[in-house]
Amino acid sequence: MKKFLDKDFILETATAKKLFHNFAEKMPIFDFHNHLSAKEIYENQTLGNLANAWLDHDHYKWRAMRAFGVSEELITGHLNMDGSVNDLGIDHDYKRFLAFVKTLQNCIGNPLYHWSHLELQRYFGIKDPLTTENAKEVWDKCNALLAQKDFFVQGLLKKQNVKTLCTTDDPIDSLEYHKKLKEENCPIEVRPSFRPDNIYAISNKDFSAYVEKLANVSGVEINNIDDLLKALEIRLDYFITCGCLVTDSSLENDFYVESCRDCANEVFKKALKKSEISTEEELKYKSYMLTQLGLLYGKKNLVMQIHIGALRDNSKVLLARRGKNVGNDSLADFNFAPQLSALLTKIEESGTLPKTILYNLNPKDNEALATMCGNFNSLYNSSDFETGFAKVQFGPAWWFNDHKDGIEEQIRVFARTSVLGGFVGMLTDSRSYLSFPRHEYFRRILCNFISGLVENGEYPNDMKTLGAMVEKISYYNAEKIMKN
Repeated sequence: MKKFLDKDFILETATAKKLFHNFAEKMPIFDFHNHLSAKEIYENQTLGNLANAWLDHDHYKWRAMRAFGVSEELITGHLNMDGSVNDLGIDHDYKRFLAFVKTLQNCIGNPLYHWSHLELQRYFGIKDPLTTENAKEVWDKCNALLAQKDFFVQGLLKKQNVKTLCTTDDPIDSLEYHKKLKEENCPIEVRPSFRPDNIYAISNKDFSAYVEKLANVSGVEINNIDDLLKALEIRLDYFITCGCLVTDSSLENDFYVESCRDCANEVFKKALKKSEISTEEELKYKSYMLTQLGLLYGKKNLVMQIHIGALRDNSKVLLARRGKNVGNDSLADFNFAPQLSALLTKIEESGTLPKTILYNLNPKDNEALATMCGNFNSLYNSSDFETGFAKVQFGPAWWFNDHKDGIEEQIRVFARTSVLGGFVGMLTDSRSYLSFPRHEYFRRILCNFISGLVENGEYPNDMKTLGAMVEKISYYNAEKIMKN
């Protein structure tokens, strides 16, 4: 029987151990999609106590606690509707922490069990499994460390060798703190990502007010679709001056039909007048905007990320009581391959298809999405070929898929449908500063997968080639894809 979470955790063979310890383990982190705060990083804020660090913003933990019957007051009772946090006192926080400990002890097979214990080991040096018996000891030790300056947010990022992270930002965001971090030469590159989801939400009751805010920050009077695109390009250029390398969109239902400028313009003008927008009209508008923004991303050499398939805010009661992003989301189930093909084709035919990373939330779509990526990789020029990666690629296991089985399957599908050596690697997609051992988790799974092929005689035991491949997938490919 193997020892719990020892140095060779997940690594089943001598080849896997060598690949991880000699190559993957030492690599820095390029986290190209997360939901961290540039303001908190710039101000080098403290996380407070362990309940704050673990439970203030982590919807994975909240879902598990609900599944174990924990009272919502101990899960999201500290949140305001805008997502800000109320300080309810150390006694309440300890109750929250203890409720999570009781939940975690029963989470066998859930990635939270691995993640949480990796975090205890890597940040706090605690190697014993967390139980209700040692909860107070762990609480006291972690809280004492979290009070030290090298456990403030910048110190935590340095402990995991994070070199670059890309936050998620709205086009109207000021990026004030990204600029300050850049001006003060912070050793960690904190780069904004351009996420225009509010622009697509044309049926939202606050849409016209949002467009007014966009007009104010861009300096463009927005009366039609051309004005809107001009304002967005100005903001995109501003993001680039602040270090932006990537964009992101979340597509959660039908997103593409054949459309045109006049169709989209008509719908947009209706929305500005706060007229009711039909589902068909919204789809025509969104299709045109996705195409035009995709062309802008290609023109400006940005990476276009598209996340497909979340079904958000399912319990309207929970939404009304606690707001968004509280673990009230799940997998959607719609067939999007023809729409995605049409969207990428339209962008490709109209100009330059950007470097693209595609993510699916429903694992049934793994093969469809992975093979779709392979249809749009023919237009690199000869100098691009030297970078050694696909222009459009199947993104890492996302959200409900970023557990051991899901990561293994994503790697397996990528390998059999594309060129694994060109894979962009892992990200956290997290709101937690303690989440970065997930890169280690991924790297262990990657090394174990590769070693299985080697041990089975399906690939030569060429450690030089294998080691270089692991290093590229762990870090160098992300750096090249994002920065070149």
